[in-house]
Amino acid sequence: MKINKIYLIVFVFLSIKYNTCISQQFKSTSNTDEPIEIYADNGIEWHKNSKKYVALGNAQAVSGSLSLKSDKIEAYYNETKDSSMDIANVIAKKNVVIQDKKMKIIGGNFAEYNVKKDYFKVNGSRLKLTSQKNILRSNNKMEYWRSKGVAVATGGAEAQKENEFIVKADRLVWNLHEIDKKIIVKKIIGFSNVSIRSNNEVAFSDKGIYNNITEVCKLFGNVRLQRGDSFLTGEYAEVDLKSGISKILPAPKKGPNESKVRALIEKETKN
Repeated sequence: MKINKIYLIVFVFLSIKYNTCISQQFKSTSNTDEPIEIYADNGIEWHKNSKKYVALGNAQAVSGSLSLKSDKIEAYYNETKDSSMDIANVIAKKNVVIQDKKMKIIGGNFAEYNVKKDYFKVNGSRLKLTSQKNILRSNNKMEYWRSKGVAVATGGAEAQKENEFIVKADRLVWNLHEIDKKIIVKKIIGFSNVSIRSNNEVAFSDKGIYNNITEVCKLFGNVRLQRGDSFLTGEYAEVDLKSGISKILPAPKKGPNESKVRALIEKETKN
């Protein structure tokens, strides 16, 4: 049986009781001129008292290159002086998928989109953001400032670029940049319990900044570079993933006690 799909463009109608396709355009509070389209397989409800529309069954909200899919979508609006409706906030529940050009977020069970700020907050235990060759994971929360090009993973955060490296931290920040209609990762910043693994080397620190263009990672605070049983410690380090050269340095001198660099090289034992 073929199910008629009901879709709404800008929510200007009194009720949905028919199986015909309904189409209207509505405003949004975003800074772009792109309208928002809402689709649903099982119908769209208008809750006048709550000033919201509820899309049920394979629901989807689309605005230009941006799409939000979920089992259920709630769109909240503000009424203007001319009686039009401006969509201000969109909430998605269960099986959330967000896609913007080549960037995609999956694994969410709840998402909230602030239209004016162009900001997403997604919750879930298996969140995954993919952009070209890069992957960002979280077991708690992911935020995405679309206009600013910033994505933040909080809780068991992990960033991976194919087989080149894996960065882990309590919180990871991606700086995104658009080139030729593709969204690429320009910089990765890690906070608390930072580790970066590449080849046979692993580095630990309190904070880390990785430049995806130069392929150099700068590490700050309680730095430890380890290869096998040998390690270097200090307060600052630079790891060049392209050349394979790692440098560790003492922290800048702030007083009579200057921290030192320490190296422990494990000798091969003879039987």
